[in-house]
Amino acid sequence: MMSNYSVCKMLFLSLALMGLIGCHVVDLDEKGKPIIPMSAADAELLKNMTPNAIADKLWPSINKDAQQNAVALSSIEKDSSVVSFVRFQGVVSRFDESKLKTALVVNVAGYDVALQFGKIIKGNSIRDAASMISFNQFKNQIQFAQLSKALNKKAIAQVVAPDSSWVDQRISVLAAVTIKANKVTHAVPLEISKEGM
Repeated sequence: MMSNYSVCKMLFLSLALMGLIGCHVVDLDEKGKPIIPMSAADAELLKNMTPNAIADKLWPSINKDAQQNAVALSSIEKDSSVVSFVRFQGVVSRFDESKLKTALVVNVAGYDVALQFGKIIKGNSIRDAASMISFNQFKNQIQFAQLSKALNKKAIAQVVAPDSSWVDQRISVLAAVTIKANKVTHAVPLEISKEGM
């Protein structure tokens, strides 16, 4: 026959186990912060929206994410492979312009960062840096890829378009970047300003 202590112990363990069954383990981003998933209803809603409508819906959250979680570009270790929102200041070394692509090249932290402007913006830096976006929320990879283009266009529409007068000027930048093999690629500015203005 079981003692009262054993019965109480089994009851306590059973209740504790039931409590754990109801817990959901939340994924963490590369900085160790929890990724708060969308509700199933929100994710289902996204599957039926156009990429531009999704970009409009998510843009305030992406801006907030960038503002709160951007890291200093100089703090990223060499030989890292990372997609992140970053902040930096630097001097514009050149302005490259063609019919479709425009770039403002900034020397900072040992990198030449080509901030993209113009009609063609390459890469998925904004989408992949945003902590609230996951492939599982989308209908298919085409919608997921089109979201990158829509987010890039949204970012470029909100920043001041630079010109050749920015060369040799010191600027402050908030951008989404991809870093691989000690190169910053697919840099898309979310904020850019000349210092002292």
